[in-house]
Amino acid sequence: MSLFTSPAASSYSSGTVVAALLLTAWLASPACGQTVEELPEVVVLAERTGTSGVGAALVEWDREALLKEAPRTVDEMLAREPSFSLYRRQSSMFGNPTSAGVSLRNTGATAASRTLVLLDGIPQNDPFGGWVYWARYDPATLDSIRIVPFAQSAVWGNQSPAGVVHMSSHSPFEERHTIRAGGGSQGTLSGSMVHVMSNAEKTRAVSFSAFGLHTDGFYAVPPEQRGPIDRKLVTDVVGGDLKFAWVPATGLLVEPMVSYYKEERGNGTPLTGNSTEALDFALRITGEMDGWSWQALAYHQRREFESVFSSLDPARTMETVALNQYDVPSRSTGGALTVKRDDGGHWSFTGGADARAISGATHEDVGTFRRREAGGEQAMAGIFGLLEYRPDYLTRLAVSARLDGWRLTDGRRIETSLANGALLREDIQPDRNGIEPSASLELSRTLPQNVETRLSAGTSYRLPSLNELHRPFRVRNDIVEANPGLDPERFFSLEGGVTWKPVENFTLSAAVFHHWISDAIANVPVTDPAEIAEIFGVIPPGGTGAQRRNVDQARVYGIEAGMEWLPVEEVTFDLRGLWSQTEFSESPDQPLLKGKPFPQAPELRLIASGEWRATERLGFFAGWEYGSSQFDDALAQRAIPDYHSVRVGASWRVKNAVFQVRVENLFNEQIQTGLSGDGIRTVAAPRSLWLGVEWRF
Repeated sequence: MSLFTSPAASSYSSGTVVAALLLTAWLASPACGQTVEELPEVVVLAERTGTSGVGAALVEWDREALLKEAPRTVDEMLAREPSFSLYRRQSSMFGNPTSAGVSLRNTGATAASRTLVLLDGIPQNDPFGGWVYWARYDPATLDSIRIVPFAQSAVWGNQSPAGVVHMSSHSPFEERHTIRAGGGSQGTLSGSMVHVMSNAEKTRAVSFSAFGLHTDGFYAVPPEQRGPIDRKLVTDVVGGDLKFAWVPATGLLVEPMVSYYKEERGNGTPLTGNSTEALDFALRITGEMDGWSWQALAYHQRREFESVFSSLDPARTMETVALNQYDVPSRSTGGALTVKRDDGGHWSFTGGADARAISGATHEDVGTFRRREAGGEQAMAGIFGLLEYRPDYLTRLAVSARLDGWRLTDGRRIETSLANGALLREDIQPDRNGIEPSASLELSRTLPQNVETRLSAGTSYRLPSLNELHRPFRVRNDIVEANPGLDPERFFSLEGGVTWKPVENFTLSAAVFHHWISDAIANVPVTDPAEIAEIFGVIPPGGTGAQRRNVDQARVYGIEAGMEWLPVEEVTFDLRGLWSQTEFSESPDQPLLKGKPFPQAPELRLIASGEWRATERLGFFAGWEYGSSQFDDALAQRAIPDYHSVRVGASWRVKNAVFQVRVENLFNEQIQTGLSGDGIRTVAAPRSLWLGVEWRF
């Protein structure tokens, strides 16, 4: 059933409209004579940055860039930056959500995210698995997006060893009304609306937004391998947000908010698919007092996830349910307190504490004979501080430190017979806990001739997710087993970079980086027959078996570079690239891994783009992307070829409306995203036309 006609979606939309109408009276009520002189530093505190948010971002987009890019989902825009990638060469609109974690600069050996994603300071990584539901974020509601490197992410600790993606919403008191609509290939339709209203004194405001997306999708298996059982990757998405803002006194801002999201996906065959329902609540209070700025944050997140995996015959004419994860609930409750002191002098300080408690479990039927419950709880709490020193306007030194305590409890795996309920297995995991430090040092200096230099070093960690600890999964006949004994990953990182602007219209930048990773978590192939029998029992014909395990040592190093040139005021050329090497450097438990690259980690990505602003209202753009070959498995046996992709488009403005038309994958290249153990290939979207409009009034 399409989500656009579901009772849950209809009742939610109706409730939002009614609530908004009732709040109009609240907005119009007297404001007690208050006037707003200046709102607190909401964004700076939410991002835990230094003076006025200073710090070199890998890349950032402001609201005009978001309007110009007009992405269907936010990750489509972020992927035009070489350092950003999801696990597979696939937009989140068509990919499985469990593969939508972020690995900046190829730092992840699995699909689990090594990058923390934040919206207004609230973690957006799924509590259970760490992936991100990118279709949830309407670009019309965002004011900016920044990707920051590891040196600025140590204050966040867990999940941020490679960096942080900061998404910031519009100011709550900036009245605006926006409608977005679009449609194109693969039967894709989308629409959204955003409305923000405030009283005359700018002391009370309400904003509400709603969005939906449907796509008929495409066949993920190429024609020469497709069978009667194959279906298109259909997707339905709906969601919305309701936010309030209140200034009860000068310098004090109170922001409660609620957010809802639901999606349903078909995974390419009649029996397979997944669905998610999410409901989030948050309260943020920001204030200023005696030269200090502060922000208190509390949030609660609820997730309901379901997923079905199947086993197919070689001719792809029949399938049977292999794993039905019919109920995977998770809950997350957290809070943070951040304080900042900046008197405009040489020194500034940001510090605070945060905590988060997570619970989750998978309830699943294995074939037709076994029922399994596996899950546990996580708790994390930490204190952090960032000290920034600017002896002059050319130099910046930033030192950050954090100390976290974590605890894993209630780990369990219980299996019973579907036939008679008899207990088949009962594993109760011992509780575990630990202390993890994070720290970074960053020095930047502006030199003569418009040269900016920066050096940074740091260390941080990532705690294995409940998904990695307890939830198995499969891709066709390839099985990956969970491992409740996983240890945290530890990152040690170095980076040096330079930006040179020899003339006003030309900029060059480059950075070298190196990450050393201890206890890297990977899907380690199991090749010993005795282990295969113990862990999997039987592996389907043509399939493979792997288990999430810690690899002693791994590393990622490389160079990221970019160039921007404006030969004339109306024309811009941009070229960016990432060359990186990934390697499992020490693996005594699985010697076959030593020296192998990470799965789904290309050595080279190049992205070129050009824009011609023909008139004030009309513009044209084009882009080219290249990715080198990579492997789909940890033993580097299943090679995925390189690819090229070209996009072209135009945008034009008519009064308050901006229209855009574009074609992705112009030459209809077959871009391979995966290769299973039985030789079945998976491909990305073919040539796609998209027409969209954003109307502001």
